[in-house]
Amino acid sequence: MISTIAISSTPTLLCTVFIGYYIVQAVYNVFFHPLSKCPGFVVAKFSRLPSFYRACKGDRHLWIWQLHQIYGDKVRITPNEVLFLAPQAHRDIYGGKANVTRAKSYEAWDNNTGEPNTALATDMAVHARKRKILNQAFTDKALKDATIFMAYHIERWLDLLWCSWVVFDMLGDLCFGRSFEIKEPRPNPIREIPNHIETHLKIFYPILHSPFMESFVWAKPKGLDKLLHMITPHDVKMYHKFIEDSVSQRILEEKTSKDAESSRQDIFHYLCAAKDPETGKAYTEEELRAEAIMLIVAGSNTIIAILAGFWFYISRNPSAHDKLTKEIRGTFNIDECLRISPGGPSEFAREVLPGGTTVNGECFPQGVVIGSAHWAMGHNEDIFGDPGRFRPERYIPSEATGVTEDDVHRIKSYYKPFLIGPTNCVGQNVAVAEMALIIAKTMFRFELRAAPGDTLGAGHPSLGWGRRDERQFQVSDAYITVHDGPILQFRKRTV
Repeated sequence: MISTIAISSTPTLLCTVFIGYYIVQAVYNVFFHPLSKCPGFVVAKFSRLPSFYRACKGDRHLWIWQLHQIYGDKVRITPNEVLFLAPQAHRDIYGGKANVTRAKSYEAWDNNTGEPNTALATDMAVHARKRKILNQAFTDKALKDATIFMAYHIERWLDLLWCSWVVFDMLGDLCFGRSFEIKEPRPNPIREIPNHIETHLKIFYPILHSPFMESFVWAKPKGLDKLLHMITPHDVKMYHKFIEDSVSQRILEEKTSKDAESSRQDIFHYLCAAKDPETGKAYTEEELRAEAIMLIVAGSNTIIAILAGFWFYISRNPSAHDKLTKEIRGTFNIDECLRISPGGPSEFAREVLPGGTTVNGECFPQGVVIGSAHWAMGHNEDIFGDPGRFRPERYIPSEATGVTEDDVHRIKSYYKPFLIGPTNCVGQNVAVAEMALIIAKTMFRFELRAAPGDTLGAGHPSLGWGRRDERQFQVSDAYITVHDGPILQFRKRTV
């Protein structure tokens, strides 16, 4: 009888201990945690569930913006994370002197290679070594050579007008040495890969913000990675196989080319040739594969989203459209598009290292997670005044508009869509060149407009706070920006 009672009471005891632990932890988080004085949504002070819920919904970027609207420049979004909107905060968090590293959530991403790439490395010494090598693939010479490959795909895009697919093909050509050819009007088993990547990100992004994120990271090297690989869709496995074959083929081509001039001068050529300036070591094949995956994911979906935002706004703003059309034979600025529809809408989380760090004049101890969210920063009324309006002229000094050099310097020094410091976007020059060429060549050859009656991608009063404006392009947050639309009509220019 005694034994039976003891056994039956065990689950109750475990349940009591479990509940008691979380009650004690909640009390600590609310009243005694180093962030206990930070303003924020009350449930978020003791639970990650609000952040997880918003990540699942895809509107986490709007939720962060709403919290800043309510609580100000500093807001606590989880028990251990605080985000900032103040101009100095971004420099303090991401600048070269910041005493931080990438947050543990970066380790939750699955890159299918077993080798962390430059974008995911949480050990800053490892990141620094990889970055020194990666930088050599994005020199001015490499950018000049890359535009040759871009030009071919952009001309083909003008024949077909498949925006999402041309970017993916272009990055494949630059990074792997061969195009996916998914923009071509013929059956292609790889055509749905961009959608599969998007689905993959939508699944993994909530995990980064879930209450069990740390357990997930702990379990990955202990068998979870193998389980995830087993349940990976066949099409995604086919995509990874395509990458493996492409990388192996390009390495062989580089090894067998007689000299540098006879080799194909794409980004992968420079990656293969790059070496650590201190040790003289080059990337291993596994590292090359990891970097290639990073470049194609980071360089395709984000650019596609930014271009989609541009087409939406330019087709609905006749004044901006006319000005850009008149200036298209020269150079033009895409900063406004990067601001109003960023490729990564939420924060790039950083964890404070031993010794603590100072953000906007306030000290934060080791272990606290900090960051700044790009959507919220780009829609900061204190900086941009009318952040919901698409006005490229805000970046152009002019007596006619009243915009001064100081005004432009102020907003450019505040908003950095490609980050700053040692973890900034290594391919930002290639990305800007790619977008500028696509936009310039398209608007030089075509007249465009929003499809009459189409509202895909537009806001609506019924959609709630942050999505009511019909003139604002609506996106979802899956670490990168995810979108639907817009639908445009093109006509060849006659003059």
